[in-house]
Amino acid sequence: MAMIPAAFVSKLCWLLFTHANKEAAKILGVLDEIKKLHRRLERIQDVLVDAENKRFENQPINHWLNELKDLMYDADDIIDECRIEGEKLLGSNSSSSRSVESVRCCYPPVACLHKVRFRHEIGNRIRDLNLKLEELAKDKADLHLAPAPRDHYYKTRISNKTSSLLVQHDIVGEKIEDDTRTLVDLLIGEDKRKISVFAIVGMGGIGKTTLAQKIYGDEKLRDNFHQMPRIWLCVTQDFSESDLLRSIIKQAGGDPGEDKEKELLEPMLSQVITNRKFFLILDDVWDARVWNELLRKPLQSGLVESRILITTRNREIAKQMDAIYIHMVEKLSRRDGWSLICNMVFKEGNEQDMHDLSDTGMKIVDKCDGLPLALRTIGGVLRTKAKRQSEWVQVLSNPAWTSTNLPDGVMGALYLSYQDLPPPLKQCFTCLSLFPENSVIHDGVFVNTCIAEGFVTSKDNTCLEDVVEGYWKELMQRNLLQPDPAYYDELACRMHDLLRSLAQHIARDECFVGDAQAFERKIEASSSSSTKLRHLSIVDEKLETIPDLIMDQISLRTLSFFRSPLLNILPKDLFRRLRRLRVLNLSETNIHNLPTSLGDLAHLRRLDLRATPIREIPESIGNLSNLQFLILRNCNYLHSLPGSVLRLINLMVLDILGTQLDRLPMGIGRLQRLNTILGFVVNGSEGCRFGVGGDDRKQEHKGRQHGCFCTLEELKSLSHLYHLGIYNLGRVSNRTEARAAALQTKPHLADLSLNWTLPNSPDDVQRPRANDYEEEEIKRTGEVIEELCPPPCVELLEIHGYFGRDFPGWMMTPSPSLLRNLRRLDLKNCILCQQLPPLGMLPQLDYLWIKGASAVMSIGREFLLLDSCFSSSFPKLETLAFVDMPNWEEWWWRWEEEDNLTTSLLPSLKILTIGECPKLRSLPESLLCLATALKRLNIKGAHSLREIQNLHSLTELLLMDNSSLERVSNFSALKDLSIRNCEELKAVEGVDAIEHIELDDREAENSLPEWLVGAGEERPRFPSLRKLILKNKIYHATALEGLQISTTYSLNHQRLWREEDYGFAMQPFCSNASCPKPSPPKPKTKKK
Repeated sequence: MAMIPAAFVSKLCWLLFTHANKEAAKILGVLDEIKKLHRRLERIQDVLVDAENKRFENQPINHWLNELKDLMYDADDIIDECRIEGEKLLGSNSSSSRSVESVRCCYPPVACLHKVRFRHEIGNRIRDLNLKLEELAKDKADLHLAPAPRDHYYKTRISNKTSSLLVQHDIVGEKIEDDTRTLVDLLIGEDKRKISVFAIVGMGGIGKTTLAQKIYGDEKLRDNFHQMPRIWLCVTQDFSESDLLRSIIKQAGGDPGEDKEKELLEPMLSQVITNRKFFLILDDVWDARVWNELLRKPLQSGLVESRILITTRNREIAKQMDAIYIHMVEKLSRRDGWSLICNMVFKEGNEQDMHDLSDTGMKIVDKCDGLPLALRTIGGVLRTKAKRQSEWVQVLSNPAWTSTNLPDGVMGALYLSYQDLPPPLKQCFTCLSLFPENSVIHDGVFVNTCIAEGFVTSKDNTCLEDVVEGYWKELMQRNLLQPDPAYYDELACRMHDLLRSLAQHIARDECFVGDAQAFERKIEASSSSSTKLRHLSIVDEKLETIPDLIMDQISLRTLSFFRSPLLNILPKDLFRRLRRLRVLNLSETNIHNLPTSLGDLAHLRRLDLRATPIREIPESIGNLSNLQFLILRNCNYLHSLPGSVLRLINLMVLDILGTQLDRLPMGIGRLQRLNTILGFVVNGSEGCRFGVGGDDRKQEHKGRQHGCFCTLEELKSLSHLYHLGIYNLGRVSNRTEARAAALQTKPHLADLSLNWTLPNSPDDVQRPRANDYEEEEIKRTGEVIEELCPPPCVELLEIHGYFGRDFPGWMMTPSPSLLRNLRRLDLKNCILCQQLPPLGMLPQLDYLWIKGASAVMSIGREFLLLDSCFSSSFPKLETLAFVDMPNWEEWWWRWEEEDNLTTSLLPSLKILTIGECPKLRSLPESLLCLATALKRLNIKGAHSLREIQNLHSLTELLLMDNSSLERVSNFSALKDLSIRNCEELKAVEGVDAIEHIELDDREAENSLPEWLVGAGEERPRFPSLRKLILKNKIYHATALEGLQISTTYSLNHQRLWREEDYGFAMQPFCSNASCPKPSPPKPKTKKK
């Protein structure tokens, strides 16, 4: 990452204007100097955009900018130190009963001026800054920089309603389709050579990965390798041998455990693929050693039909890997290039604009030289412009096209795309340079880092997180980030290596990413340079301790460790030497303890200790008054937080999910800037029993007196909460204590998770049982939840482990106003509730997951609220799941004729999942008739269900372990049918459109079910059937003539009937606080 002077100076001007008021200046005795500083910064600000654009072509300008950056970093530190000293003085001069608001109002650095020494020092430093700035201002005249019009406060130009998933826009023209077919045919063809290697070769940005992705997802190839794993590995220039081996083992179905040694992983890989056929893609290979010295030997145990496909820029590498076929990727034609641009820029109905701009557009396409990456990024620029000739001509004539001082392979189009970004977005773009090559970049980490570095300001009271999330979306809209399809709702992205090279080129004077040895070489090579290193990311799987060279970088603002699992020692004086750190990332290292010098990091904003074996947080953390993000997720050995965390008055995010904490220190409510608490563990006011959790549930509070730890009352004063996860609600002693949380008064609360469980145990360990509770507890629990009514703004709600007999009145009341914005609802293990709430009234609900409702025996009209005056029941619900409901017998929605005239039922439902509901006898006829959008039905473990019929919109049906199911009939649109372990099934009929059938294993060909074979019939039962997939068997067409099958395939269907296959696996609520894992579809929270 790097400072973008135009953006950074704008921030400093705002800080000076806001905080350095006249009173402060008078006490300092430097009123004139402060005015000079502000005035000179504003004047210099006018030419910074021009200077930034010329820096790579003009060395004097670049040198001048570097000097200015050093001054700006110093100014930022001075302002920070004033704020810190002011907070200390307010803390010492105020009484212990001071109001929280008085703590928050310490930003003007007036109070700190009473310290004479500090006052003298800060005054001298500001004067010194002014002198240096005056010299730079004089030099500016010799650089002939042009002032630029100053934009108003920048807001993202991209509509949030526009999807950034532009994957299909990469795929234009017939050439890529032809190339895909050719390569697929070669890959699945017979070849007796051992493990054949094929190669896709072409220059950077030409579309090698896009072609490989097309091949990887091709139906013909997937069918051919369906029995065995298909594996994708991205091979970086500085690839980690252990990471590659571990990844391929996992993707092949093995478990590498904690092993990281090559000597252990190689035989493990060989064993995993022994006598198996596999397809492996090695994307972006830079060194043939990855095959010749690492993978070739262990992969020889695979079957001869296995195939390797590589992508590389270098034809020689393909030859060194003994590729038997090399495909050279050609550039896109002008026609296809223009088509790609049009797909991104013009909407349907804009044909006139497309025609009017075609001449200029074709000239822009010519400048992109047929490279898809260049075309996509320029398309990202053009989609922000007005559809006018003047705007497009400006893009065409931009001098960035002919920039020469760029990294190898980085074309001018990419640099133009960067230059077109407004200064705040440029600043955030450079943040991406700190991530290792081919990293998955999570939006939460990106957002936190930009805020922690001070790259974001908000001048209209917009939440900082919202500002940066807007930038994140715009970077995707501009195709500077690529959404990772494994993550829902653009929660994670990757960056093309050429764009990453550009970001690192821009940040090269201030930033380094690499292993410890490479860092040492860089320092030695730049020993004569005056540039100060500000941001450092170490990626080193062998690193065990921090080298002295890192400790010498006293100007560092960011220190991150990636893929460094062996790092286990932090020098005691590390943080005394690196006092300017603002971001410290030690996640997934082996650090057990932090030195007390942690408290010396007065500027620190973000501390990430996620997934470390840390056992204790030092008391000195309380000195970090600027800390905004404290990430402790999955610190499995952490049992407590020090009381000094209550002094973290600027803390915004506290993530303690997955830790061993079962209490928080009393006083959290004083941290008024908190907007996210994940893992708020309740301490009952009267020592109530634990909520749920094995034997621990019945323990007392071990002598802890009320007042030592948090109760729900702490939440009352936290009015800025967006994300809140509360745990162990079984400890709450009465409704008064619950009412004290005042959840309904939180005006911004969007995500709420209410748990009667511990936050650190898997569901199966915490699964409650009805006889675990006494009647008094059950009654109290019902009273408690009544007082935990969320505000109307909540969008995601989870209730987990609740053991009251009835759902709360705020869910049972037939009124859409209470939860009018709710989009996702998860009811999990509410074991005593016999009746589900009337959720059909919720106007925005699109995802409903009900699991473990053990007491529910019947679901009827009350669930839909058909007796109300609402015109539609579940108007927006798309996904509905009932899982693990052992006593549910009846699902009956009596649908009267008058209902048809007044109410629509589940008009948007697309996916219905029923899992482990053994007593359910039938599906409601009204569902079959009126859920006309239903496309996928998944049923597992419904042992009393005998018949499924008459779902005419259904295209996909998955059936498993339904022991009494006899008939499946009348599905006129059904395309895909998967059946496993349904032994009583006798009839499958009325499915003329069916194309694919998947079955479980059969011992012999003559054991195929009667409903499938249909011997002796004149008319085929499945006239549209194109593919039959069986487990571990290959059936030829001659054995199935009655089915008129042209081709059959084998399948090892290991993925069938994972939880994700019959619904979306429930994930814990998470926020931007930390790196989320791939998650099921859920609505994106929009903060208010």
